[in-house]
Amino acid sequence: MKFRMIKLALLLPLTALLRCGPAPEPAAAEEAAPPPVVVTEAPPVKHDAVVVVPEPLPMVPPEPEPATELPASEPDAAPVPDPAPELVTETVVVAVEETVETGETTQQPRLIIDEPNPTDMLLDKLERSAADLRDFVADLSYVKWDSVLGRNETRLGELIYQVKPDGTRRFAILLQRLIVSGRARDRSKHYIFDGSWLVEIDHDNKMFLKRQIVPPGRRFDPLKLGEGPFPLPVGQPRDEVRARFDVTLLKSPQDKMLAKQLASRAVDGLLLVPKPDSAQAGDFEQVELFYDRDTALPVGICLTETNGDRKTVILRDLRRNRGVDESKLSIEEPDAREGWNVDITPWQE
Repeated sequence: MKFRMIKLALLLPLTALLRCGPAPEPAAAEEAAPPPVVVTEAPPVKHDAVVVVPEPLPMVPPEPEPATELPASEPDAAPVPDPAPELVTETVVVAVEETVETGETTQQPRLIIDEPNPTDMLLDKLERSAADLRDFVADLSYVKWDSVLGRNETRLGELIYQVKPDGTRRFAILLQRLIVSGRARDRSKHYIFDGSWLVEIDHDNKMFLKRQIVPPGRRFDPLKLGEGPFPLPVGQPRDEVRARFDVTLLKSPQDKMLAKQLASRAVDGLLLVPKPDSAQAGDFEQVELFYDRDTALPVGICLTETNGDRKTVILRDLRRNRGVDESKLSIEEPDAREGWNVDITPWQE
């Protein structure tokens, strides 16, 4: 792992360097000036990994003035104070995972950093995003590819998801139109889950089927990976996802239809493959999940089943925490006297 080089300027006071020997004392005022000398540079003195380069001796004028004798009655001249210590700078280059030599000492500093896993970072982001989620509503396109018939069946409608204050999760998938082989017609079919009961309402045929799929006193997330009929996870913990699936990042959808619909949107993607020993291994081969980068809400999913069939969901116009129409989440039974066929099945052990 490469890290940039960091230069540290170490300022060492001259007083710390006095161990190298006393500095030359200045000539007394009463002594005659020395004769001209040739300026030379003293060799560096090496001590405790610090290099001291003495300054060159000052130039002496060729014709020195004679010294002046002081009267005996006058007090001695005040001593000339030592010059203020200078600061000597030394540059030390410290490189992580490389040897750094300072004088006779060899150091090997190391910096160990756990680089975050991008896949785990996205899973954590998705989990945190649900902390304040109360509800979201979106327009929905549900496309089922039949590998035997070799055709698509498309349904258009609305998705409603709600988290109540007690933690109960409710959802409704309200399908209104059906498109087969390019031909569209109105076809109203609703799926509603209230936390315990799952209801299927076929308005065209006046069929009302109500099943209690969660035992009393227990909670169930209908869109949770590995539990619900169609995985569309919202806020599922990272460890739960990794326990059941091998997870990798996806930059773009593998499914052509999903890729076309999400081409202009900023999304983050995951590819989930069921672990061989998981219950989901017999249900589907893989699932592609894509989330809006800003809201971290699901916007696209493609599930490939073991028989080659594919189910694709595309969500548009997401509205987060704006409230829901409670009437669309009602599971109240219709009046059988109006021609409805009502079938209710409570929980059975």
